[in-house]
Amino acid sequence: MLGKLKKFVVALIYASLVILVAPGEAAEYNPGVQVGYWVEYKNLVSGGPYNPQDFNMTDWMKMEVTSVVGKRVTVHTSRMLKNGTFQDGYDYVFDAQTRETDRSADPSSLWNNYFIIAGNLTENSDTHLTLRLNPGAFPMLVNETETRDLLGTNRAVNLVNYSESLESYYNYQFYAMYDQATGMLLELNISTISQTTPSSNEMLSFSAADINTKPRSSDYALVYTGVAIAAFIVVAVALLIRRRKKRAKKTVREAANKKPTE
Repeated sequence: MLGKLKKFVVALIYASLVILVAPGEAAEYNPGVQVGYWVEYKNLVSGGPYNPQDFNMTDWMKMEVTSVVGKRVTVHTSRMLKNGTFQDGYDYVFDAQTRETDRSADPSSLWNNYFIIAGNLTENSDTHLTLRLNPGAFPMLVNETETRDLLGTNRAVNLVNYSESLESYYNYQFYAMYDQATGMLLELNISTISQTTPSSNEMLSFSAADINTKPRSSDYALVYTGVAIAAFIVVAVALLIRRRKKRAKKTVREAANKKPTE
C-alpha cells in the first residue's frame, strides 16, 4: 500500500513540474485568420543602426492575409510613405503550430516574427515568438488576456510583456498586444539598451489604426456556392425519394386491382 502511495506522490510531483516548466503547451495552435483579414498600422517609429530607418518616413503599413492552408498562413505587407509613394511589400508564410516562417524578400530579420501568432491563445500560452537575443532565454508567454475598447469595439486581446538582460551588456524589452481571436498584432514596442555602446541602442514601435476581420467577398461567394450546391443535392434527393415512393404506391395499387387469373 505504501509503495503505491509513493508512486502516486512521485507521479503527482512530476506532473506538477511538467506544468510549471512547460506552461501553455496544451494550447491549440491554429490560425485564427481567414483570407482577406488585414491590419493597418500607423505611428511607426524606429531608431538605432539595425532597425529599418524608413519606418520614420512611413505614413501607414498594412498586413493582409492572402492564403490559409491548414496551419500555414501567407501574409502580404505593403505601405505608404509620407511623400505619397506606395510600396508593395513581400510575402511570408507563417506556421501556426511551429512558427516556422518563409520569407520571399525580407529586408530585415525584424519584420518576420511578430505580425501574427496563433488564434485563440489564452493566458500563459507560449506565443512561440522568437525575438530573443539570448538563445537560452525563457519563452515569450501570453502574460494576460483582457478586454479593451479598441478599434471601434470591445475586443479581447492577449498581452505579451517580455524582458531579458545580460549584466553589463544590454537590457531588452518587448511588449506586444494581439487580437485574441485572430492572433493579429495590434501594438508593438521593442527596445534594446546597450550598456557598452550607447550609439547602438534600438527601438521600434507602431500600433493598429484599422482592422478588418471579414473574409474577402470571393470567399463569401464560395460559401454561398457551396450552400447552393448542398441545397440542390438535398432537394434532388428528396424528389428522388418522393418519386420512388409514388412508384411503390402505384405498384401496390396495380397489384391490388389486378384480377386473379382463372
